[in-house]
Amino acid sequence: MGFLNSNFNENKLQGLINKIESPQNSSAYDHCVKADALRIKNYFWESIDEYLKALTYDESNYEAYKGLGLSYKQVGYTQSAIESFEKAKKLAPFDKTIRHELGYCYYQVNKLSKAQKELHKAIKIDPNYIEAQFQLAVVHESCNELDMAIKVYQKIINDRPSYIAAYNNLGSLYIRLGMLNIAVEIFKDLLRINPDFVRAYLGIAVSYDKMQAKNEAIRFYKKYMEIKPNSANIPYVLERLSELKSEKKVSQNSHLRLVTQSFI
Repeated sequence: MGFLNSNFNENKLQGLINKIESPQNSSAYDHCVKADALRIKNYFWESIDEYLKALTYDESNYEAYKGLGLSYKQVGYTQSAIESFEKAKKLAPFDKTIRHELGYCYYQVNKLSKAQKELHKAIKIDPNYIEAQFQLAVVHESCNELDMAIKVYQKIINDRPSYIAAYNNLGSLYIRLGMLNIAVEIFKDLLRINPDFVRAYLGIAVSYDKMQAKNEAIRFYKKYMEIKPNSANIPYVLERLSELKSEKKVSQNSHLRLVTQSFI
């Protein structure tokens, strides 16, 4: 009798172990795992097919909806991504990534109030969620809430000084506002953190150009060209350099004429 009980308990234990090791709906799980692997390898359409198969087995699989949304986003099907993320959100309302992705997608389709709502929720779930904070600042810019955008960008820089995108956007925003000296300092701070971020040289050049500091503008335009000679911006930079040099030459000639006339 003891032997039978022993076998029964072992079988029961093994059954419990099997339940832990294999999800109840193994077909949905298998398709979802395969879909994740395909998405990571950038086979987005193939991953979409696998996520949809997973959902035919288990409509309550929020990970499948989440992955489906990520794949739809990558292929540019933003509305389909939103629908998938919304379904995932209903099943997992406290998943910060789903909220962030929804915020990004709503921003892409210009539904800015919805974007803000989702991003605020993501940040409420995780106050240190830098990516959601950055996207929120971008949305504030689009809403022309520039003071709020500056505040969020600055907070990101203070909290995570290595977050390059915040410097770039903040510097660009200061150029837009005509606060050019501050823009130069922001871009120089960026270069101190990451000297390989070439766009910062262009930001500094444009700032000096708008300040009519021609020598400095020329120097930084040339620096940008030297580091990134194959950039799509090079034709425009060359054109502007030519204009600056012509303006500089005209200015110098005007000065010489004035000097000459003073001796006549």
